[in-house]
Amino acid sequence: MKMLRRCAACSLALLGLMQTLCSTPAQGADPSSASSGSAFRQAWRHRARPMTSPDPAESLRVAQYVLRRVPAAEPAQAAAAHTRLATALLDLQRFEEASQHCRQALRSYRGREATAAYAQVLQLLGRIQFAQGDTGQARQTFLRTMQLPANRTSLAGQARLHEHLGDLYASQAAWAQALRSYAQAYAAWRRVGNARSAAVALHAIGRMHYEQRHFSQALYYLRLSTQQAQALGDSAGTSHLLLSMGDVYLAVNNDELAHGYYSRALKQLPRHHTPPQLLATVYQALAAASDSQGNSAAAQRYLLRALPLVRQGGSAVQLGELYRTLTRLYRRQGNDAAAFTVLSRYVALQDSIAAEERAVQVEELRARYEAEKKEREIVLLTKDRVIQAATLRRQALIRNGLIAGTVLLLMAVVALVRSRAGHRRINRLLERKNASINRQKQELDRLNRTKDTLFSVISHDLRSPLSSLYSLLSLLNLGKLPAERLAAHSERLTRTLETTLRLLDNLLNWAASQMQGTTVRPEPLRLDAVVEECRCLLLGDAERKHIELSNLLTEPTYARADLNMTRLVLRNLLSNAIKFTPSGGTISVGVVRQGDMWCVRVCDSGVGIASEDQFRIFGDLEPHSTLGTANEKGIGLGLRLCKDFVQRNGGRLTFESVPGQGSTFCFTLAALQPGPAAEALAAEPFRPRRRAGQWPQNAPR
Repeated sequence: MKMLRRCAACSLALLGLMQTLCSTPAQGADPSSASSGSAFRQAWRHRARPMTSPDPAESLRVAQYVLRRVPAAEPAQAAAAHTRLATALLDLQRFEEASQHCRQALRSYRGREATAAYAQVLQLLGRIQFAQGDTGQARQTFLRTMQLPANRTSLAGQARLHEHLGDLYASQAAWAQALRSYAQAYAAWRRVGNARSAAVALHAIGRMHYEQRHFSQALYYLRLSTQQAQALGDSAGTSHLLLSMGDVYLAVNNDELAHGYYSRALKQLPRHHTPPQLLATVYQALAAASDSQGNSAAAQRYLLRALPLVRQGGSAVQLGELYRTLTRLYRRQGNDAAAFTVLSRYVALQDSIAAEERAVQVEELRARYEAEKKEREIVLLTKDRVIQAATLRRQALIRNGLIAGTVLLLMAVVALVRSRAGHRRINRLLERKNASINRQKQELDRLNRTKDTLFSVISHDLRSPLSSLYSLLSLLNLGKLPAERLAAHSERLTRTLETTLRLLDNLLNWAASQMQGTTVRPEPLRLDAVVEECRCLLLGDAERKHIELSNLLTEPTYARADLNMTRLVLRNLLSNAIKFTPSGGTISVGVVRQGDMWCVRVCDSGVGIASEDQFRIFGDLEPHSTLGTANEKGIGLGLRLCKDFVQRNGGRLTFESVPGQGSTFCFTLAALQPGPAAEALAAEPFRPRRRAGQWPQNAPR
């Protein structure tokens, strides 16, 4: 009775599990679910590397025989034999032994790290670490291999390393990084001229786009790879590619096309020597497409064809997935007896799957522990050798010192001190050079960002007024424009061109300052007259916005600075004040004496500067610009030029701003000391030298 009750309980549990497995509908399922093509083929997420030899066991026997015959005095031959042995063991999945022979080969190549053979062995070690599941150590090994001189000059070596890195990133679902690595591998293979490897890299690029759900790009690269594979006559590769294209169409719910590509993939498979697992994968894909089309009978046939193939060459995980799919299919067909039978096999298989997974995890942990243990032993042995060598050297020095005497010892000490001093001096010089290079790189990055911003501004802001001017001239040529409309268009075009001229003025001055072409020419000048000149130039802009623009310098104020730079600074500060002051506001320019300097203050009652924008106002990192109160545009160079020109004249540019209450910009210039120059300037009336929009005299044109 107890046995009967236990069997009944097991049957109820299986029925409950059957309902759980069949609760998700098969049609219209998400592409990432277990019923989609990609879920049938987890191995397709990461490209499987083919075995180096078709018969690894035979390769292992040959390698062992060669290793026994290698003379002890030939380390290069011994290293080659260890490498061949490690490769065969990797194909046989005996990873720990493969790692030991690979490290023995590296020790045999000690002192010849620049050779191509050493690079190949180090790359093989990375593959072994990756196969063991130690992805972190494998990545470090691949990157270390890439830095070797032999790989820096070998495009094929670089391509293989990028492929291994792509496989590693793909195993961690880091699709973007894997895509970059595969793209670099493809570029290298194209330069080498290896069409077959380039086609494989294109296939991997398409798979990475598929994993990121970039389906159109995935199809583009998969078609390119298919064309190359067909041109090479690679039927197996073409079958793989057609299978991937079917996955893409199945993911976008185009079941008919997916089924067509899966059928073509089946026809492309070689008649002989096709791996059972690959054939089973194709059958599973056809079953998924047929099921999505509602053809459950065809899906059942394909799954039953795949079942013996998976039992022959597949994994327990793949077999369990096949049992789950059959259970859902039988359940939807109403064949509960068959569903119960398959589900019973699935439940029985779960124990073996769990045991297999635990065995893999234990093997990975054991392999990692053994590798770390070996590394520690190697480090300890190296330290022992270093200590022994140091002890022997110390004893030799003591013996030589007793023989040679005190004079020789003193000479050695002096030479050692001078050598260390020279090394310290060289290290300091290298540090300064590195710091200088870093600063130059940062400055170059900043200039590149500024250049990109300027190109985007020039392409828009300079085209608009020229287009307006061209339109006005076209209307004038037609001769049908009324006088009042001509006057209105002319006035608006004049304002636009004035803004454009100031934009060009700032651009040319900025370009001159960046090319170190602007030379500061200080001369005596009257600040009050320069302020009045700039005020008059911008008075029209202020009146159009109903802004009061006042000059508070009522007495002659003498300073010594570059006149053109001073005009540009004042004009830019006043233009900014007008730009960010609303209608009815006020702007004033005043001056305060601070010792030997004049502090010029430009105050406005505008909108002020937000606290989060104040640190970017001078554009030290990149040009910063915002729209004015009347949607006026800028390019973010005005204040940057002002700061540069004020500093070149020995002054400082600062500002204070309260959002909603206005801003005050202050810059200092050297005051003109009493003397003949001040008297001559007081006797000579001030005459403006140029109008707004004209280039500075010393700026390159």
